[in-house]
Amino acid sequence: METSSDKDKNIFFREIVIFQDEISRKSHKALFSLDDVCYKQSCINIVDSVVEVAQAGLSKLHISAGWENILKIAVWTCDSPLLHDVIALVKKCGVKEEDLMPFKHSDINDIFPWLYYSNRTDILRKICSAAKTRIESRIDSRKVLVYCHLVSEETETIIASSL
Repeated sequence: METSSDKDKNIFFREIVIFQDEISRKSHKALFSLDDVCYKQSCINIVDSVVEVAQAGLSKLHISAGWENILKIAVWTCDSPLLHDVIALVKKCGVKEEDLMPFKHSDINDIFPWLYYSNRTDILRKICSAAKTRIESRIDSRKVLVYCHLVSEETETIIASSL
């Protein structure tokens, strides 16, 4: 028999925030008024964490993570995303191919500072939206609202979101 405290716990757990690290948790908590029980750190890898919590009957799922983890979700891989997949994603989000030529043989993490310091927040938001769309295509999203928030370790704030 379900008690009223069990019902309260179910209400709290209907909205979950998967966060990458303490910076991601704090930056999300600064903007959203959610109880601590709503936060779940991604321990193994972010894609598996999404799949795991999506099976819990959620109403809302937030992802608060850095560049590489948002990319992992957007291209749906548990491993480090491949450079050609990241370049294809960034092109799809509106960056011209010739602008990406300097990154042809770079690390995927070299692209983020270029977008961030060039004030390409429009592209960063589109990448968050691509991650949101990928999650929705992989889970039963008819009942789950998904939000992806990109956190900068440098500023310790959310700098782009799918909202």
